[in-house]
Amino acid sequence: MSDGVAGLRDALRERYTIERELGRGGMATVYLARDLKHKRDVALKVLDPELGAVLIRYSSPGKCRRSC
Repeated sequence: MSDGVAGLRDALRERYTIERELGRGGMATVYLARDLKHKRDVALKVLDPELGAVLIRYSSPGKCRRSC
């Protein structure tokens, strides 16, 4: 298990149980998970950390014009 998945499992352990990876693309990874509150299987889409850092950087107030 990679450190990223271990960290994800740890961060979400009170709400979801991560079962396995379903797919991976250029911007995100999708996991099969169990929603513990609603007792059903769900798909969790998680942005890659590098992309998340870019989105946070450019979503700061006053940093982005309306065309973004």
